[in-house]
Amino acid sequence: MPRAIDLKEPKWYVVSEAVISNPYKKNEEGKRDESLGRENPSWPEGYTYLDRFLDDIKKLNGGDVVFVAMTIDDYELMSFNMQELRRYLREVQQVVIYYRNVTIKNPDGSTTEGVAATNSSESRRPTIGLWPRNKDE
Repeated sequence: MPRAIDLKEPKWYVVSEAVISNPYKKNEEGKRDESLGRENPSWPEGYTYLDRFLDDIKKLNGGDVVFVAMTIDDYELMSFNMQELRRYLREVQQVVIYYRNVTIKNPDGSTTEGVAATNSSESRRPTIGLWPRNKDE
């Protein structure tokens, strides 16, 4: 069988321009107390999710901001392509299994246990490599 595909999972970000709520800290009673200040004092008034995202990306990229974008239609097309790739791989795998079952047989023609599945020293099948299985051969 071919080696399995090792796909890595990318990160996707969905960011809006909605204002992030920056509530006041809670007191001992669990109620918000204006005198304790905001939970995130570094956020200016009107700080949005887009602002926070840009700040985070700048930290990760050394101050640079680069966008790679796609439309919803392009995303759906990419999803369709991935499904086609998965379908194709499943079909190829079934073909490989079929031909493997058809071609691996015992010398008497039975398919109960294939020659390649055992390490029997009685096999006259050539070995892979430079030396024969037994030195006498």
